[in-house]
Amino acid sequence: MTANSGDRKPVPFLTLSLAIAVAVLITLVSLPGLSLPPGQGLPSAGEVPSSWAVADPRIQEMLMQVNEGNLSRTTDDLAGLGTRYVGTGGNGQAATYLHNRLSSIPGLQVRYQDDRFRNVIGTLPGEGSASAEAIVVGAHYDSISPDPLHAPGATDNACGVAIVLEQARVMSRYRFNRTLVFAFWNAEETGGGGSRSYAKEAVGEGLIIPLYLNYDSSCYDPGNRSVIDLMYDGSSREYAALAVASTSLYGVNATLTSNLHRCEADYLPFRDLGYPWVMTHSESHGPGHGEGDTLDKASFAYAGMNARLGLATLVRVAGVD
Repeated sequence: MTANSGDRKPVPFLTLSLAIAVAVLITLVSLPGLSLPPGQGLPSAGEVPSSWAVADPRIQEMLMQVNEGNLSRTTDDLAGLGTRYVGTGGNGQAATYLHNRLSSIPGLQVRYQDDRFRNVIGTLPGEGSASAEAIVVGAHYDSISPDPLHAPGATDNACGVAIVLEQARVMSRYRFNRTLVFAFWNAEETGGGGSRSYAKEAVGEGLIIPLYLNYDSSCYDPGNRSVIDLMYDGSSREYAALAVASTSLYGVNATLTSNLHRCEADYLPFRDLGYPWVMTHSESHGPGHGEGDTLDKASFAYAGMNARLGLATLVRVAGVD
């Protein structure tokens, strides 16, 4: 994931004010559909449909199955490769590892998507009237640092991958109305080509995607503050409201903020093609993009909160049978 940044230079007050106004306008224009200013607009739990406003014991049952030990082990396995920088042996090993892990989960149809990127896709077919629609949850598995041979990428984004893999393990035990797609993208750190390839394929096939949920930098909480930032836009406000409602319905115990971050991440191809999207983000960017992004920087209690919050949202939207 790439954080937006820029050089700062001293300028006169009026010039600075004008620059700020122009920057805000450019930001809003460049993010179509985004109607929420940074740090404001967190939807109310009361905005969700009435059918989503009551706790479902089946969802609670699933949330209890999220295993933080599994999150740690997967993160350790991927970070332990040393690097997953695109084009390195570690990147190829990560793709094979994820393909094998998904293939070991009963009920999933697993494939590589696009030989250029080797995205790894696991599909749990829906079994209801809306099975032609797909809820997609994804995380990028590549990593980056100034030294391509030393890019462990534990928080950015091995732990995000671990969350999606754990959600696949839990959800594969149930049946849903809509199809579920668990996706691991490559090349996010070098331009987002992996997720863009899949999104274009989805459009070409006429695939209906009611929601894309992205995990990136979702595991860094050094102060144990349990603050999760929801990134979303006007097309997905009801799903953000569902996440807000789920924190109390299922005792997730996280504090939510809204749109504090403006990051280049794998939600962009889905957003740009008109698909609703939500992304969760840690309170700060943390050690990502450096050689110090190691296992000890990840909080697996915090990752577990993220996994449960997303799981509750995914199950509601997918429609558990």
